[in-house]
Amino acid sequence: MKSKILIIVYVPMIEKEYDMYIPVVKKIGTVKNLIIKIVEEESEGTFINDNTKKLYDKLSGELLDDNQFVKGSIIKNGSKLILY
Repeated sequence: MKSKILIIVYVPMIEKEYDMYIPVVKKIGTVKNLIIKIVEEESEGTFINDNTKKLYDKLSGELLDDNQFVKGSIIKNGSKLILY
């Protein structure tokens, strides 16, 4: 079994998309914080974390639960998410 999966994260605030590998054994909230750090660094200051960001499934619009593990969630290899 793979320990990481590839996801695509779209950030409407800066109109950019990022391909990322995330661990499946972590909680979504932990992964969200990692994604936020990466986007902050990659955007060179155009994206600022205001501690209100949430992750959504791009296809269904479903809000992802920060306390759920990636492995047991709807996130799969190739999933498209929105950080908003």
